[in-house]
Amino acid sequence: MTKFIKTITIFLISISINAQVNDSIFKEKAEKRLKAEFPSFRMINLEYIQTGKSEFNSQLFDQDFQKGTLKNIKTVNLGVNLPIYIKKKLTVTSSLNYKFNEFEFSDIQNVATIPSFQQNDLVTFHNFSTALSATYFSTLFKKPIIYNTSIIADGNQEGFERLKGLIGFSFILKKTARVTMTLGAIVFVDPTAQIPFFPTFTYNYKFKNSAWDFDFILPQRILFRRQIANKGRISIGSMLNSNGFYVNIDNPNFPAVAEYSQLEINSGLIYEHKLSNNFFATFKGGVSNFVSSRLTEKAQPNSEYFYQNEQSAKGYFNVGISFNPTLKKK
Repeated sequence: MTKFIKTITIFLISISINAQVNDSIFKEKAEKRLKAEFPSFRMINLEYIQTGKSEFNSQLFDQDFQKGTLKNIKTVNLGVNLPIYIKKKLTVTSSLNYKFNEFEFSDIQNVATIPSFQQNDLVTFHNFSTALSATYFSTLFKKPIIYNTSIIADGNQEGFERLKGLIGFSFILKKTARVTMTLGAIVFVDPTAQIPFFPTFTYNYKFKNSAWDFDFILPQRILFRRQIANKGRISIGSMLNSNGFYVNIDNPNFPAVAEYSQLEINSGLIYEHKLSNNFFATFKGGVSNFVSSRLTEKAQPNSEYFYQNEQSAKGYFNVGISFNPTLKKK
């Protein structure tokens, strides 16, 4: 699931679109809405994330392994999205992504009674991925519906590792001036996904005579939002966040390549600002609460993990800048 949490949000893009518009207008408005709501779908997006200190303890093969302090975690994400095929109902997009993770530990205590790998005080990981995604816009029972499929190839500095995929759909249940609901489903073609299948549900409610709205996406986020002038928006709430990367282990007692996946809930404030017609800035900050983290052998089911850890709540901040050019039709 490490690469897919942000991808599931593609199914929110239908929320602001009238159910009776024709296919070409529906597609155009949907893609515009998607890029306005989610920086990761703009042409270029760069993010820096840092979390504060937290205590951790870990288990290896269900036995106590290590405990200590995570002094901080630094993450850099760079994503590039390029449309390669655009028709009335179909859009095919290629994506390139790079992720850097740095973990700094202190006061590590080894409590394991079995042979194990050594955890250094500072560890870094470099992950790369490329994806090919197809999104098809249509109608079902006179209601707009969106189909999406993606194929992802990823790896790290050691080389290519695996192919992954997903398929899904979403359609509008209700659309009024103040309330919009959508329903859908996603299947991950990836045995390591912590949640291989789940329904998607979105609910957006605009408060009467107010600049605030309530935005809920199952299972990704719950936010109260308010527009500030014409160029800013503030949000308060929680978002489910994922992180993952490949781990190369130089120890014959363990798999040569493993996959680490972590889920957490980030709660706090988000401020988005339109710097110009093409550049946007995002600032996030608050508290990160741990959900789960696991290390499994590459391509094996996530339930068959051999390492896991638990972390205390910690502070975090995120700053990002994205670029999305205004492309004129020929």
